[in-house]
Amino acid sequence: MFEELKTTADFGSGWREIATTPEGLVLTVHKPAAGAARGSVLLIPGWSGPRSGPADLLAWLAQELAAAGWKAVRMDLPGRGDSAGDFAGVDLDGMIAAADTVAQSSQNSGPLFLLGLCSGGNVALGASTIVNPAPSPYPLPQGEREKRRQGAALQNGVIALSALPFQPARSKRFERHRRWKNIKNYASKALSPDTWARLLRGEINLERVKKNVTTTEKPAAGDRNLKDSARGIEKELLGWRGAALFVWGGGDEEAPPARAHFEKLHAAGMGSPEQTAFHTIPGANHNFYARAWREELRRVILAFLDDRQDR
Repeated sequence: MFEELKTTADFGSGWREIATTPEGLVLTVHKPAAGAARGSVLLIPGWSGPRSGPADLLAWLAQELAAAGWKAVRMDLPGRGDSAGDFAGVDLDGMIAAADTVAQSSQNSGPLFLLGLCSGGNVALGASTIVNPAPSPYPLPQGEREKRRQGAALQNGVIALSALPFQPARSKRFERHRRWKNIKNYASKALSPDTWARLLRGEINLERVKKNVTTTEKPAAGDRNLKDSARGIEKELLGWRGAALFVWGGGDEEAPPARAHFEKLHAAGMGSPEQTAFHTIPGANHNFYARAWREELRRVILAFLDDRQDR
């Protein structure tokens, strides 16, 4: 299944091991200190981030999940972190295929949940709605493709943190929100002496700053948008009945329109009517940096998992 590396170490209340798949995807697997795992949770980072997450958010959550009796698997997406792949060439569908393969191979017994941060939430939702996956460099385990051809979509639970609408649903108003958010962030950083010191040392990519505050995520004419899927995932979600937890930070300006968008999808049929929840953590930013925000995030996630396991 996975080619295990020689780096196994104690990790708090449980233990972890580093593994690599035959396709070169690198994982960190956290297991409970004792007893069988209650189930598995695959943690998926954002578009360009490593499997540790921003300020080690995903590493911390994995440790907390293992302490609560879950097997937690953190993955580097293709071309990110330690995983093989072309960073500039991997698209959303490639990420979904990779996460789907890891999820299926990681599940031993008990329920399986996919937890994604920001665009990792889109990856998790896309992986949970696959019925007939297209050919990809990340093949499914033996027998899984045929099972899906017979019409059984995955019914995994999904935990989406700071998830944004899929690309086709992002309106001009949404993009204006994102642009103003970036402008305010950069304006705040401009007040810091450290920022000016970094600028003088040539450590700040001014072209990237310019792009973030002046352009859209929409591709130029003729260009390919790697963040867009060839599938109509949001339409597929209307037929998906898995359990879902969506969490945003109340201090994230992109959160209110994103929450309204996914609530609208839920009202139209996305997710289990009884097992879909939406939660906003007051004051929290996009990546839940403060300790109090992370503690609330942990409580909400574990309560969701406990409730799903009891059903």
